[in-house]
Amino acid sequence: MLRHLHIRDFALIGEISLDFAPGMTVLLGETGAGKSIIIDALAAALGERTSADSVRTGAKKCIIEATFDAAAAPWLASPFTEANLDWDDNGIVFRREITSNGTSRCFINDTPVQATVVRQFSSGLMDFHGQHDTHGLLDTSRHREVVDAAAGVTTELRDMTMYWRELVAARDHLHHLRRVADSADAERARLQFLHDEIANIHPVSGEDESVLAELRRAESSEFVISAAVEIRDRLYADDASVYDILRGVRDRLQSLIPFEPTLEKFISDVESAIVTSKEAASAVASLAEPEEFRPERLEELRLRQLELSRLVRKYGSLDAAISERDKLAAEISGLDSLDESLQEAVVRVEQCLAHATQCAAVLTTARRAAAQPLATSLGVALQKMGMPSAVVDISIVPVEVGPTGADAVEILFSSNAGEPLRPLARIASGGELSRVMLAVKATLAERAETTGTMIFDEIDTGISGRIARHVGEVMMSISTRHQIVCITHLAQIASLADAFVRVTKSESGGVTTVNASTIRGEEAIVEIAKLLSGTDVTDTALVGARELMAHHSESSGKGAVKGRRRSS
Repeated sequence: MLRHLHIRDFALIGEISLDFAPGMTVLLGETGAGKSIIIDALAAALGERTSADSVRTGAKKCIIEATFDAAAAPWLASPFTEANLDWDDNGIVFRREITSNGTSRCFINDTPVQATVVRQFSSGLMDFHGQHDTHGLLDTSRHREVVDAAAGVTTELRDMTMYWRELVAARDHLHHLRRVADSADAERARLQFLHDEIANIHPVSGEDESVLAELRRAESSEFVISAAVEIRDRLYADDASVYDILRGVRDRLQSLIPFEPTLEKFISDVESAIVTSKEAASAVASLAEPEEFRPERLEELRLRQLELSRLVRKYGSLDAAISERDKLAAEISGLDSLDESLQEAVVRVEQCLAHATQCAAVLTTARRAAAQPLATSLGVALQKMGMPSAVVDISIVPVEVGPTGADAVEILFSSNAGEPLRPLARIASGGELSRVMLAVKATLAERAETTGTMIFDEIDTGISGRIARHVGEVMMSISTRHQIVCITHLAQIASLADAFVRVTKSESGGVTTVNASTIRGEEAIVEIAKLLSGTDVTDTALVGARELMAHHSESSGKGAVKGRRRSS
């Protein structure tokens, strides 16, 4: 239940604070006074889309806070904990901050959250119904939603969505494999050509570097032998080689140690140099020997280098070419086993279709079980709203399995005796649509396991007089289980409310401001009278307003007008 709404700098609102009580609260005021702005602000606090245009001109940001009674929504305590949100028994506070530069932030009990999280939690607390929602009944998909709500198939619909997604994915995979199969021969030939282009060369990782080194040696053998011989001799083989010189230095250095002990630390460095010079000479010794390079071998090396260089140019490196060869081999193998993959894909589609069909059958059974009681309840509700001959039926026709099952659901309607049932979208007038939508709300409200707040924004479209009174009585009946906040221009409905909020628009210094305040007693009677007579309240209108409110007090047992309002 909505307990409090605080709005600051939203649209034409400077600052408004309103307390709400159980039962039915009506927003009163002239057309254009700004009643819908208050509803829009509440919707924004509960995560609906908004923009920087919502911020009052000249303000840096707007803030809307909606506080709900936590005690009336105990089912939210566990989900709050799971979402790492603080649960406060004193209330659930939804706050929305919108800046003039377009940024927006949402909070639940002072914890920042995404707007989707706000909508998730607030959806069970608040139900908005505006003029456009009534026209939504012209869309038959909404009829299915109404029946599903009555059937209570939330879990089954969630399962149906999952099975449908799996079926779509399985079908997409099968279609892909079939497209591949259609061009499999050409694709296999293409892949085989690319694979053989690499495989026929038989590349080995690092081979390009070793072939290049061997080719360089073959083409420069005279220089290589000369340089290797010179290095070998100078380091080790000559009489005055580095090896011999270092050994002499070591011996002389050892002879000086008795005279200068600190020289001993250099002995190991010199011995390391002796070992290094010998190892280096040994490393180049093999290059100092004449190497037989046959002309045929030289030509082989050159051809091999050309082959390997071609792969490197095309694939970036020899390792990349080898990797591509293995990848192509795997794809060719996959094509070779395409028939097996196709069969597996067909089986998978059949399994997914069976799951989806089975779940759809469960939904169909639940919908058919709920349809007749729902149609009867809608008919009774419409009769209470001044349509004594109204008849409602619900058509459920099998269709191909889809994301919501395998049923085409449509509400059929007849408003007058002797007229056949026809699709609601084709025959209902605006006033009839309004009453059908209210009948839907009333019927589903009776079946709801939880109680919440219902917002009705001008649901009285197309009705007046005695019919309006009947509509108001249905709304009053709903308010015994659900808190109702509504906007209406009909005194017959407004006079049935438990509480009244007057909305006014004023101008000062070229600035327009919307204000709202709770009223009661004579002030409420005057506002009801305005609905009867217009801006100039006549004595007749006042008498009419008192009679409307008095009749309501007598029929509801709530006593005098001043005492009817529940404390907020």
